[in-house]
Amino acid sequence: MPAAENRPPPPLAVWRPKLGPDFLAVALGALWLADAVLQLQPRMFTPAFSGQVLYSTALMYQPPGLSGFLFAVARLEAANLTATTLLIAMVQLAIGAALLVPTSRRTALVASAGWATVVWVLGEGMGFVATGTASLWSGAPGAALLYLALSILALRGLRDLNHWARMGIWIWTLYWGMGALLDLAWRYPPGAVMAYNLQTAAQSAPGPLQSLDYRLARVALQFQWPVVIACTVVYLLLATLVWRASLRRPTLVLGLLLLPAFWVLGQGLGGVFTGIATDLNSAPLMALLAAVLLGAAAPTSGPETPNGSALAAKKRDPAMTYSPTPLPGQYHRR
Repeated sequence: MPAAENRPPPPLAVWRPKLGPDFLAVALGALWLADAVLQLQPRMFTPAFSGQVLYSTALMYQPPGLSGFLFAVARLEAANLTATTLLIAMVQLAIGAALLVPTSRRTALVASAGWATVVWVLGEGMGFVATGTASLWSGAPGAALLYLALSILALRGLRDLNHWARMGIWIWTLYWGMGALLDLAWRYPPGAVMAYNLQTAAQSAPGPLQSLDYRLARVALQFQWPVVIACTVVYLLLATLVWRASLRRPTLVLGLLLLPAFWVLGQGLGGVFTGIATDLNSAPLMALLAAVLLGAAAPTSGPETPNGSALAAKKRDPAMTYSPTPLPGQYHRR
């Protein structure tokens, strides 16, 4: 058998954090705990919470049937404001704490999905998607719906690691695709919708951001069609290009860079400075999904790659040929 020549060591695999379903579940637990802390703010026990959150969700441009239902629920909650606030906080504390414990994680994810559904319908008015004023800038389709989707994603990953990342890509696609549909603005002019959302964000943003939001609202009204078309094109590209393996990473990175702009400009930093914020809004949850999908990507080089077989190695180095020895997989150079 020919003596093996000295070869340089194989290149090290590119290290990327493997952010799996356990990481996603723990991150969701931390977010639920943060929401519980927000729910216990002093203003949550005052009429400000019922007037500016509960009743506004029921009455703000909702269709008549849904508005009547949400108004009845809001009236019941407002009549028992302290009990309602404490109940919401305790449920979210319990879910968040249970997600941090491995032995209770699966059950907690089921509870997280169920509670998120209740919050999305009763607390968020289904993300205002039926009002004609919703947009990704303002937080559509609602943080609670993303809690639901990510809880199901983490639960799927704990049961089957083979296809859970693909499900995450579907969530990513549906989010950006919905953004493109919402830009059609079927009830109001598209520029007016964007301006309205920016002005609403300005009311809950800290001082330095208010003037910027108002300026952007004026731009949205003045150049509504170019702005809306540009946003729609970007949303569609983010929704579709993620399915190409070669473009997946840059697509996720682009979305990850765009989401902070949503959170700062369109979502008023989640309204955390108002004293009546119930969550951090949707942009942080989508950023979490982007980070998980980026972390789930396999290394692209080195001996740990799936293509590190004899055939792949031979394709990488044409000068490498198979040596007819009893030991399979032995190579020598000509």
